[in-house]
Amino acid sequence: MQKERDSGGPLEALRVSEDFDGIVCDLDGVVYRGDGVIPGAPQAIARLRERGVHIVFCTNNSRLTLGQYVDKLARMGVSSVPEDVVTSGVVTSEVLARRGYKGATAMVVGDQGIRENLGDIGVRIHDGGGEQPGIDIVVVGWDVDFNYAKMRRAAAAVRGGAALIATNGDATFPAADELWPGAGAILASIEVASGRRAEIMGKPNTPMMEAAARRLEDAGSIAVVGDRPDSDLAGGEAMGWATILVLSGVVDAAEAAALDPQPDLIVESLADLG
Repeated sequence: MQKERDSGGPLEALRVSEDFDGIVCDLDGVVYRGDGVIPGAPQAIARLRERGVHIVFCTNNSRLTLGQYVDKLARMGVSSVPEDVVTSGVVTSEVLARRGYKGATAMVVGDQGIRENLGDIGVRIHDGGGEQPGIDIVVVGWDVDFNYAKMRRAAAAVRGGAALIATNGDATFPAADELWPGAGAILASIEVASGRRAEIMGKPNTPMMEAAARRLEDAGSIAVVGDRPDSDLAGGEAMGWATILVLSGVVDAAEAAALDPQPDLIVESLADLG
């Protein structure tokens, strides 16, 4: 597909919906910000689906469970089922299951989503208190209650031999009001304190991109839609997919114009697609 140097509009977006039958669509900053829907996003998703486009929602945010994501999308006016959503927490648990971590003990920096994902594969979670067991793995995700005590315990476990796995490395998170520190900011403190680098599962890394590809095996041509050049677009480019940048998240028009490589298409929001 020809690279677009300027912001696209409805005509270019219409061509995209005709050219691709599979879309990997980010959530935060693309479909919604916080609890507020991006205007026109649900309607664009409906139009794409009407044209036969298979959409997989792919998020680095491991905070919510799949059921909570389905409920949140429904509140935004987007129908979905758990199979439509892949999170970095889901991918992390899939990888750990394949590596034989069932029955392992983990310390988790993260919220309900990643905890449920790990529990589903038989990982036992210990966050401190009582007799301290051997920690096999430290899993780091986005945790709005992160504090010094959690950093200290996680770093100590890693120095003691636990593997260090992160759901994602995003430096920021597009909240409703501003950019908040993301899981990558939390992870950086633990990496510095432990002296170890984490293996990261989420976009743009291979585990997450391959998980999205498996869910789109029926698609002949795929595009990725996201607001983060360093995760969404980089992951799509590594897979050989077309890349579509929306300006409703972490990047503004001036920053988008300076990107190298340029996305295949730049639009103001998801509303311009379909």
